[in-house]
Amino acid sequence: MKRQLLFLAPTLLTVISSHAQWTSDVSVNTTVRAVNTAEAATPMTTTGPDGSTYISWFENGSGEYQLRMQRLDADGYRTWPDSGLVVSSHPQNSAIFRYDLQGDGHGNAIVAFQDERTGALDIVAYKIGPDGSFLWGPDGVELPTPGTTGLAPVVAALGNGNTAIAWTTNDSPGKAAAQVLDPVGAQLLATPIEISASTTVGRPKLIAMGDGGFIMQYVVSNGGFGLPPGTMYAMRYNAVGNAIWANAVQVSSKSIPFFFFPEPVADGHDGYYVAFNTGNPDNASYTDVFTQRVRGNGTLWSVDGTRLDNSVLIQKFSVGKGLALVGDDAGLMVPLHVTDGAQGQHGVAVQGLDTAGNRLLGDLAISVIPMGSTPVEPWDISAIADGAVNAHVSGDFGQVHIAATRVGLDGTPFWTPAQRDISTVNSNKDDVQLTEMEDGQVAVVWQDDRNPNGIYAQHIDSLDISTGIVAPPAQHDLVRLEQNPAVAPVLLLAPGFRTGTDVQVFDAQGRSVYSAQLPSVDRAPLPLASLPGGLYTIRITGKGNTALVRWMK
Repeated sequence: MKRQLLFLAPTLLTVISSHAQWTSDVSVNTTVRAVNTAEAATPMTTTGPDGSTYISWFENGSGEYQLRMQRLDADGYRTWPDSGLVVSSHPQNSAIFRYDLQGDGHGNAIVAFQDERTGALDIVAYKIGPDGSFLWGPDGVELPTPGTTGLAPVVAALGNGNTAIAWTTNDSPGKAAAQVLDPVGAQLLATPIEISASTTVGRPKLIAMGDGGFIMQYVVSNGGFGLPPGTMYAMRYNAVGNAIWANAVQVSSKSIPFFFFPEPVADGHDGYYVAFNTGNPDNASYTDVFTQRVRGNGTLWSVDGTRLDNSVLIQKFSVGKGLALVGDDAGLMVPLHVTDGAQGQHGVAVQGLDTAGNRLLGDLAISVIPMGSTPVEPWDISAIADGAVNAHVSGDFGQVHIAATRVGLDGTPFWTPAQRDISTVNSNKDDVQLTEMEDGQVAVVWQDDRNPNGIYAQHIDSLDISTGIVAPPAQHDLVRLEQNPAVAPVLLLAPGFRTGTDVQVFDAQGRSVYSAQLPSVDRAPLPLASLPGGLYTIRITGKGNTALVRWMK
């Protein structure tokens, strides 16, 4: 069963641990943190430099929760102490609340959560370097909301190097608030942005814009008795926190349930996509899933968004990040948890959408795992060059397994058999997450109550484009992109790549679309603005080194 987090409604280390690495044994898995007499819970994950994976969690071993982190390198080795890096041991509440972990685009991780160091729950944020250094100081940055407290923060790394953090306040009715921090953690807004309404405002999410600004999506409660549904809205802000649109945009005329937290995904063009649960327009007692696009100018696909499956005989639910953006040409892949009306039969389906909001796989989603009596539930999805990878759990209480499916752009399974085991340990599993693909692999991270309980991970490899390009060993940030997504890529080159360097660019089908020899510079713009939108692989070779980076146009 899923753990329900509480919320207010509306230089690499020179010594690397040898005690863990990616294993092919799915009955064992890779240990991130195992504890015998404590609880390690609510992991979150994000992609780090050189194919590494950042993982955070809360651990209760001394009567109070601590926020800890680990970084696994591309081979699955722990680069920090086996017990994890203690990010914060400040006083915590007895409950665990929603929080967020994101990469900053420069190899660092930003984690925002809440603790009671001031005597009341409020927001704090830390920036952690790949070597475990505390870039915003040993106590991070406190983000109080004047006159109230804050919960459930979310993070966005902005295009100019700043960071936006938003949260829900406990005002009555609640508000959504946001603050902007510069690269060293200084607060740039004299007072946080606050969004209020006659009813509760909450569940904010942030989408970074290329100009250093951001869009904040939030939910306004529809009011009424019990647990009322809510309506999604969005507002765009510039780099100094001023609203750009004349009025907030209503994301969809459809309402979403009280307990559903939408997860917007940037569209690469200063807008975003979002998949969400709502009512079935043809059967009021069933749940359905729609997807919407909010463009950078505030326009939408349509008033409602696009319905993913027109069936009136099954229930449909959105999961995890909600969708995976493969590219402007290939469009989106959206997973669905499908059930019968009584939710006794479960399965997994997928739909594709183009960037204009048209269904690509027909009026009915493609079945990936047919509905059956065995409980199965998709948890997350990540895009790859030729489709997507889904992670799902199946089995009864105490006998839950994790598996993955890889589907092509036409929705059909890529592997034979269609499902690949990720963890066959009989236990309860929770908070299953996928990283984005890097160096031809994604990492699956989850909470596990096996003995010893804790945080475990497994990698899924061989996901690179089908041209025979294989991800090279990690090269310690010799090459990275100045900004991604971008209209044209700008390579930032370490000294090992500044002379005698060749660059070749491949499209999502593996075709070479550009090649050149780079000048001896540390910043190399590539003249690729005329290429169509999509996902590209850039291979850089020089002085015996090879690196691959992904560029989203």
